[in-house]
Amino acid sequence: MANQKELEQIRIRNFACLLRVMRALGPCSLSQVTERMNVGLTTVKKCMEEGLGCGMILPGETAESTGGRKAQQFLLNASYQYELMILVDNNNLLCRVYDFNRHCLEKSQTRFEMPSFWQCLCGEITSYVARYRVGVISLSMPCVIKDGRVTDWYYNPAMQGFDIGQELQKRFGAHAIVQNDMKLAVRGAAARLGEKSVPNLVAAQFGHNGVGVGEMVNGQVLEGAAGFAGEVGHTQDRRKNIMGVAYPAKIIRNVIICINPERIVFYRSERQNHFPQIFEEAVKGLPAAAVPQYAVSDDYEEDILTGMFCLVDQNGYFKKGEIANEQIAQG
Repeated sequence: MANQKELEQIRIRNFACLLRVMRALGPCSLSQVTERMNVGLTTVKKCMEEGLGCGMILPGETAESTGGRKAQQFLLNASYQYELMILVDNNNLLCRVYDFNRHCLEKSQTRFEMPSFWQCLCGEITSYVARYRVGVISLSMPCVIKDGRVTDWYYNPAMQGFDIGQELQKRFGAHAIVQNDMKLAVRGAAARLGEKSVPNLVAAQFGHNGVGVGEMVNGQVLEGAAGFAGEVGHTQDRRKNIMGVAYPAKIIRNVIICINPERIVFYRSERQNHFPQIFEEAVKGLPAAAVPQYAVSDDYEEDILTGMFCLVDQNGYFKKGEIANEQIAQG
């Protein structure tokens, strides 16, 4: 028999699925939603009633009759809450704010210096919170993160040990997601490709933040005890030249040997785009069955954002109010 935690996870998955369907359909009826969800009408009704009760879902007009009773339409309340997504990249804060339909309403880019990172971040969030009812703050970081805490940041060692997730929750009264950029990217790439069809996936970039790798095994993003899984930039080599072929190929070969992915997604950057040569060198001498497919992508930022949305849904952060307040109190 499923325990209370497992039942709650099932409810969250069902609700997240309902929201995805309604975002895709727009105004829709119960029957239209049920057709697209792998659950029964009773479950859909319960989710719909809960959403109506908290103002997340609004009743719409009745649809034109096709011979029977007119169907009641429902739609998402776009202003129910807003999601603020922030990417830390090359000393820039790339901010995006989305309504509950996940339509981007505003974006900005702000330059910061490492010693003033936290002050700049809080300043940007404050400006958005003043204009939008932000319920979720998601932060993508080019460093080692575990449970919202910085465990290692090579370019900003003063932040080591700082629990960014907890501090954001306390300061802004919103759910907070803080995660490594490549771990978000591989999650987003898996969602884009269909994670059930590609459960073993690696995302890699050789750019201005150094070497970045995100790894997914059997549908689970690898983090490790301290969030250090995938930190391949610590691979020792006499010539750590990410703009050449030998060093990136060594890293990719080691990842293939350790993870055995079905596919590798390489993200283009201004420093490294010689992926056919890197891949060819990386797989030399490997058994044919161990050689993955690879693709080259320009969707680095989009995959990170998708990964953020996936975590919002997975954690049930689309719900606000008492849930958010309880988490702040526990933090």
